[in-house]
Amino acid sequence: MLDRRIRRKQTAGVSNVGAGGALREICNRNFNVVTLINLLVMTAYYLIFVTSTSYAREAYLASLSTAGFTAGIMVIGCLAGRFVTGNLLSFFGCRAVLLAGIVLYTASIAGFFLVDSLPWLFVQRLWAGVGVGVIGTATGTIVAYVIPQRHHGLGVSLFSMSTALALALGPFLGISLSNHISYAALMRINVGIALVCLLIFFGLAALPFMRHRHRSLFSLNSYIDPRVVRFSLVALVVCLSYGCVQAFMTSFAAVRSLSGPASLFFLLYAVAALATRPLTGRLFDTRGENVIFYPILLLTALSLIMLARAHSSWMLLLSGLVLGMGFGNFQSVGQAVSLSLVSRSRFAQATTTFFIFFDLGIGLGPYIFGFLVPTLGYDGMYQSLAFTVLAGLGLYYVLHGRLAGGGA
Repeated sequence: MLDRRIRRKQTAGVSNVGAGGALREICNRNFNVVTLINLLVMTAYYLIFVTSTSYAREAYLASLSTAGFTAGIMVIGCLAGRFVTGNLLSFFGCRAVLLAGIVLYTASIAGFFLVDSLPWLFVQRLWAGVGVGVIGTATGTIVAYVIPQRHHGLGVSLFSMSTALALALGPFLGISLSNHISYAALMRINVGIALVCLLIFFGLAALPFMRHRHRSLFSLNSYIDPRVVRFSLVALVVCLSYGCVQAFMTSFAAVRSLSGPASLFFLLYAVAALATRPLTGRLFDTRGENVIFYPILLLTALSLIMLARAHSSWMLLLSGLVLGMGFGNFQSVGQAVSLSLVSRSRFAQATTTFFIFFDLGIGLGPYIFGFLVPTLGYDGMYQSLAFTVLAGLGLYYVLHGRLAGGGA
């Protein structure tokens, strides 16, 4: 707690820095390079994610559950990549690990053209997920190092806007392009994106020294940070809801005869997230996390209730906007909180810990709450998720909020 108070005092003068001055300090060359890499990789990731199931069913006549696993195994690979990357960053530094992640991702995406069976497709998707996990953790850690500590909240929010934008672009491009070009052509586009990322990487300037004292390969503490686990449990609970929104939107919209407007749902989600993240980031820097977390969790629960009751286009799209203002800010503020809990030498492990729980919640949500659909319907499932988010709000208060205080 003393370490956090010291860091909070260091941000006390941030309110005296104009928005333009803060942006000039944050948006340096390295910040711009890793943000662009993250945008491109995550766009390709979501593009593959939304088209994997239909491809497996058509190309290999796989069952729905087996075809769905081609997307799920990418999440598993992403978790594995995130888990090992924290320690690798300490051994080899961010630049080397980021390059290795991009090379692995490029090779695994290109490997699609060697796949001739469903098991090999699983292997290809698994390694692609590992590459995404390595890249995501490395870019997030680099951002934590290259932005001034007094602007961590705003800087992380700006960086994570690339993920929010990718979340809209990836599914939109995947669904749109798959109606006009072959899946092989779609994967060639992904290979091209990966090669562009490789070229952009060489635009990185010299990075701060990031290697730290030797850590055992066999110690769990070398990969995750125990101080971040308590807070990350909140991410696990809250992210169950977004995983279900992402996984079931297409089928939910079809049942409600809202397939047309549903294509705009994630675009409006991204618009709301992009519009509000700079504000929440600056509030975090000046007022602390509690002034943000309670409202965004309440907005997330409200959006799920609205979604459950959406029988018209305007209600569906409005729920997307509210979800963007709520959950759309959870990742950025959550990552900033995780960084505030540790010393600078543990930024990699803190980033890894938070995103492992974050991704795990998104991956588990459809499996756990999908069982409710046959008995409660989609409306019952989404209402149940709203109560789950409220439970997450209570968990946040118990595990972190009551100890965090109100701000500076």
